[in-house]
Amino acid sequence: MFEKMVTAFALSTPNVGEQNQIKGLFAWMVKGCRKRPLACFAFNWDMFVQSVNGHSLRLSDYADYQDFEADVFSCLDAYFSRHLWTPRIFVTAYTQGENEKAAPNADASCQAIKAYYQQRRLGTVITVIMTAGAYDYQWADIVNIPRHMVDDDMRKALEQKPEKFFASIGIIHNMTKTFIRQKFGQKRLQKVVGLLAPDRPNIVFCLGGRTNGDDIVFSLQNAAKIWEKAVALERKGYNVVFVNGHRTPDDVCDYFYEQSLKHGKIRFFNAKRIAADDVERISGNWRIYSGKYMEDFYRQQKEYGNVYPGILGLKNTLAVHTFDSFASCETASSGVPTAICRDVDINRQTRPDCYRLAEQLIGGGYAVDFADFDGNTEPLLLNLKKLPSVNKLFADKVAEFICKK
Repeated sequence: MFEKMVTAFALSTPNVGEQNQIKGLFAWMVKGCRKRPLACFAFNWDMFVQSVNGHSLRLSDYADYQDFEADVFSCLDAYFSRHLWTPRIFVTAYTQGENEKAAPNADASCQAIKAYYQQRRLGTVITVIMTAGAYDYQWADIVNIPRHMVDDDMRKALEQKPEKFFASIGIIHNMTKTFIRQKFGQKRLQKVVGLLAPDRPNIVFCLGGRTNGDDIVFSLQNAAKIWEKAVALERKGYNVVFVNGHRTPDDVCDYFYEQSLKHGKIRFFNAKRIAADDVERISGNWRIYSGKYMEDFYRQQKEYGNVYPGILGLKNTLAVHTFDSFASCETASSGVPTAICRDVDINRQTRPDCYRLAEQLIGGGYAVDFADFDGNTEPLLLNLKKLPSVNKLFADKVAEFICKK
């Protein structure tokens, strides 16, 4: 039996997408507990257990498990020194970029957390892994495995263990229609709206990008194909806006920005963090922008802020995601008409999940294939289905698990 107040915490991650997934799950846990005969659930923004070196705690970075566990214990000691409540739910993300190491790393985190609670006699802790791939998890109590992460045979096998595995179409995230409207209502965002022609349908390209290695490549050739389609849609009477992401390569950002300046009516907005100094510029961190237009993007940021996701609050808007990005799930479940663009080079052998997700969203009627979108049917008339909220479904799963304890 748990205390009256149930709190949760998570392992730190440098990946913004993973942070948003964790926050999204916790937010739905708050809502879900209001509707159940369950203890109150709460969390605060100081919910991440920070590692000793500022990076993710990964078993694969250590010589052995004992060294890894020792570091986790030190981090937990620091975390508990500043918190009154003992969390009963631990959440960790599955970092897909770690490839075959991702699942063992996530499971080892759960193992270390349970060992800490046992050694310190802190009672029960429920360990949760989000957006995971298939694996024989020994230390996780609940695992969310999106269906695009596994093939059909593996999914059916996992579903034989419903007490542990939760299969979903799409991913957990931290976006809602309400959040989009709040961002859209901000004064700086309204300046962006003023740049666009009124009473036109809108296309917002939400650019993904590369990964470590060559599993996913976003080249200038890819960018040129996308730009050609964007120009054609603008000629058909659409407002067209491009927004990059933290994985969009700098040369691709520069290309779209240059093309937008030449065109005059198509807009490009940078949402990638800009290098703060020369150290960051030469760090080789491709998730930080250090291209040719840093000064322009600084001025843009000062005037307009980060336009994503507020820009999606425009009426009659189609959000177009490159299919390397799982953000298509965010818009599809937030009621924003969504399209998936395949003009990015993805290795089907190493990243079949990208292909599966596109097929599941398009085949399920939650998104359109951008290759088939000619602009003749405006976004609001596409009659797309709203993707069920994985946040809600998974939060319910966690709440049910708590109720049984």
